[in-house]
Amino acid sequence: MQVAAVQAAPENVRSFIQEYFDAWKGTDEGKILAYYSDDVVIHLPTGTLEGKTAVRDNFVRPFIAAFPGNVHSIRNLAHARNLVAVEWSFEAVHKGAFANIEATGKKVQVPGCSFYEYDLVTRKIPAGRIYFDFATLLRQIGAGA
Repeated sequence: MQVAAVQAAPENVRSFIQEYFDAWKGTDEGKILAYYSDDVVIHLPTGTLEGKTAVRDNFVRPFIAAFPGNVHSIRNLAHARNLVAVEWSFEAVHKGAFANIEATGKKVQVPGCSFYEYDLVTRKIPAGRIYFDFATLLRQIGAGA
């Protein structure tokens, strides 16, 4: 007898992703990293990061240092079993060095989309593909100006 895969209720998936996005509002890297599995793989416009240490050093730390208090707003969300697609908006103020650009105090707003594999039982993200226009983010903080 085959066991049918049970799909999570939409409100549970949305709640999980909102909790994850809310963790980014602060500067507690441990709180953010708690959402990732130890062997997480994150694909970003700047490359692929494998494992929590790489994600911490090359993604979490740079963003929370440069954009503390950032807000990820969910615009649209669709999910399947263990995969969620999220269209979002990233809004923040550039308060720390980022990509060799010292803090400018400039406001940024960048749209993006992410695909996250998820496990609601463990409340972990084992993989993510995060798409946004990195050049637009850099332009908004004054790169090339």
